[in-house]
Amino acid sequence: MRSLSNQRVWSHLSIVSNEKSTNREIRESEPLRVNTFRELVPVVARIANHNPDYTLFFRGQPKDYLLSSGLSSIYPSIFRSPGKSLRIDELSRRFQKLDACSQMLLSKLDKANIEGIEKLKKFPELLWSILQHYEVCDTPLIDLTHSLRVAASFALEKCDSEGYLFAFALPHPQGTITYSTEDELLNVRLLSASPYSALRPHFQEGYLVGSFPIRTERKQASLDLGVRLVAKLAIPKARFWGADFDAIPHQALYPKNDEIKAICEMVQTEFGAHDQAG
Repeated sequence: MRSLSNQRVWSHLSIVSNEKSTNREIRESEPLRVNTFRELVPVVARIANHNPDYTLFFRGQPKDYLLSSGLSSIYPSIFRSPGKSLRIDELSRRFQKLDACSQMLLSKLDKANIEGIEKLKKFPELLWSILQHYEVCDTPLIDLTHSLRVAASFALEKCDSEGYLFAFALPHPQGTITYSTEDELLNVRLLSASPYSALRPHFQEGYLVGSFPIRTERKQASLDLGVRLVAKLAIPKARFWGADFDAIPHQALYPKNDEIKAICEMVQTEFGAHDQAG
């Protein structure tokens, strides 16, 4: 995907300095600490207002993962290799698994007579988005949300004392899949891509973002969503939610009796058994 490095944008740093920053300055900076959800909303609204050419999407994490250069980094799971270089043969194996799981998922959805899978047969990225969102296997896509409350809930759910919320500047979405040739990225609106019986996307307001076209030969810097980062915020686990704003409960983010979740678990189990037999 194309980096924001050739321009200066409004960011969390601008809240204090009132000046625009480069993407590198944003990625290597300390996060802005925001004490409550009530304080968070106007901070993000101000950043969004000063970046009208983009739509902001959010991601919550328990920590800020840094490259050796000190830059915040958010690679898709299929390209991650903490502490070591990613071998070409390992990357090829991961894509082979992705292809196999995609075929298995489509077959099972078809056999179960799940409505609304016509688009899944045409666009592999839609199958990838479901596999990624339900954590079946590594994919070239990254989970984001359009909801600050969802992102903050994820950021604080598994952190010790402080979580991190990241904001990314992306082209304005259009339809189920937005292919941006100028920015070299794609954005899948999971709610539109998934069959209506998939419950999780409805509660998480999920989007999946990745580079376009997908380059599978090697890991490279343009695959890092950090190149679109415009804000990183640190939020405390204690006292962040107040009387007017509550965290979204785990059981709401991961609802039970999700038919698509059950099918994805079958794909994961069967591929694992097939892989061990092979």
